[in-house]
Amino acid sequence: MAKINKTIILFFIIGIFLIGCSNLSGAEPTPDHPLFSADKNKYALLIVDVSEKDADYYRELLDKNKIYNVKKINGRTALEGTNEEYKFLELEKAPAFVIFDTNEVIFTTYSEEELIEFLKENNPN
Repeated sequence: MAKINKTIILFFIIGIFLIGCSNLSGAEPTPDHPLFSADKNKYALLIVDVSEKDADYYRELLDKNKIYNVKKINGRTALEGTNEEYKFLELEKAPAFVIFDTNEVIFTTYSEEELIEFLKENNPN
């Protein structure tokens, strides 16, 4: 009888260990680059804007245009600093809008209208 109890306890401990080590949390994978989207069904958006417009302005702009395919918005206020930190972007002026999927730049524009048009017409998958 004691042997059966030890066996049950051993299986219980192994089961708890396996459950604790499993990846069932549903956490998003970490993207390869901090600007990339972690969600294959949503874009990430980088906005480089030296004006007074803040993140809330751009969130409202997306909401007003019924754009729901952007999950993450990164904002920067210095064009030069952004180009130094992310040389691959080669941005020419501000404001600049860069759209990323999970592993690359998808679209770059310097116009809010072109940004809205692209996001309305395209989805990441």
